[in-house]
Amino acid sequence: MRVVVCQNKNSGLNHHRVEEPARAVNEAGVGVGVTVVQGLATTMSSGADPVVLDVDDQGADVVVLQLPKTVELLQCMRMLQARGVAVVVEIDELLSGIPFGHPGFGVAGNGMARRAADCAREADLVTVSTPALLQEYARHGRGAVVPNAVPRRLAELPPAYERSGGLAEVVWTGNVLGQADDLQVMGSGLEQALVATAGRSRFSVLGNKLDLQQALGLSADPREVAWLTDVDSYVQALGELFDIGIAPMRDDRFTSAKSWLKVLEYSARGVYAVRSATAEYERLGLGWRAKAPRDWAKAITKAVQDPEWRREQAAAAHRTVLDQHLTEHTVPLWLGAWQRAAENRATALRRGAVAVG
Repeated sequence: MRVVVCQNKNSGLNHHRVEEPARAVNEAGVGVGVTVVQGLATTMSSGADPVVLDVDDQGADVVVLQLPKTVELLQCMRMLQARGVAVVVEIDELLSGIPFGHPGFGVAGNGMARRAADCAREADLVTVSTPALLQEYARHGRGAVVPNAVPRRLAELPPAYERSGGLAEVVWTGNVLGQADDLQVMGSGLEQALVATAGRSRFSVLGNKLDLQQALGLSADPREVAWLTDVDSYVQALGELFDIGIAPMRDDRFTSAKSWLKVLEYSARGVYAVRSATAEYERLGLGWRAKAPRDWAKAITKAVQDPEWRREQAAAAHRTVLDQHLTEHTVPLWLGAWQRAAENRATALRRGAVAVG
C-alpha cells in the first residue's frame, strides 16, 4: 500500500501527526510506503471562481489530508475518491471550539471550521488524537483515535531526574497570548509555591511570558527562555533545563478535546508534571492532578522540597512513556486506520456500481 500524506504549515502538528508517524511506519518495514508532501499538485480552471480540474494522486492508494479547510481540498477529495483513491482526513484540533482571544479564533469566523467538518463528513476515514475529536468529526462511524506519542530518540535522551543539586527549575511552556485563561486556573497556587520554596526554586516560561507576572500576581518576574520552533530541540531542552513542568488547562470544549501532548513531553524527558484534571490528562494518567489553587501550591511545593520523591515519580512516568507511548507503538493504529479507509473506499465504489447497474 502506498500512502501520501499532505501536511499543513503548522510545524508542531506536522511533527507529531505526520512526520514522525510516517518515519515510524517506513522504519517498521511492514510493506507500506509513506510519502509526505507539502501540498497536492492541481490543475485549476480560470475565472473568478476557479475549481479543481485535476489533482495528482502520485499513485497513492490512500491520500491523507491534514486539517483540510478549503473548498478546493474538498473538490480534490471527491476527485480522488472517484478514481478509487481512499481519502483520510487527519484532525488534531476542535476548530469549532476555538475560544475568543485565542490566536486561531478567526478560523471559525471565516468558515474554515465548517469546511473542515465538511471534509471530515465525506472522508473515507477520519483520524484524530482524542475521543472528543472522534465524537465531533466522525459521527458517521468512520473514524479512529491515534493518540499522540514521542519518538524513542527523544525519550531515551538523558532524563532530567538524573541531575542533582541546584535550584529546582519550574517551567510552563507556551505563549501567554491566547493561553492566559489556562494559566488562570492555578489562581494563587503558583505564587504560594514559589514563596514557600524561595531560594530553592525558579520559575521560567519557555516561550513568551508577556505580562504573566501581573496576570498571576507573582512577586517575582519569571525568567523567559526563547521558544524553540524545532520540535526536537524543544523537547530536548525540556530535560536539559527543567525539573518540574506545569500544565494548567481551563475546562471548555476546545481544551477538553486537546491531546495529552504537553504532559507526555514532560514525562518523556524525565520532567515531573503537575497538570489539570482534563479528560485527556486523566486518560494519560501521568503527573500530579491539580484542581484548586491549593492543589497547585501543594504539588509544586512538595516537588521542590522533596527532590528524591520528585525524581522517583518522574522516573516512573518516564518508564511508562518508554513502555506505552512511543511513536513506534502507534504504528499498528496508523496502519489499521489507513487500511480501513481503503476498504471503505472499495465498498463505496462497489455500492455505487450496483446502484448505477
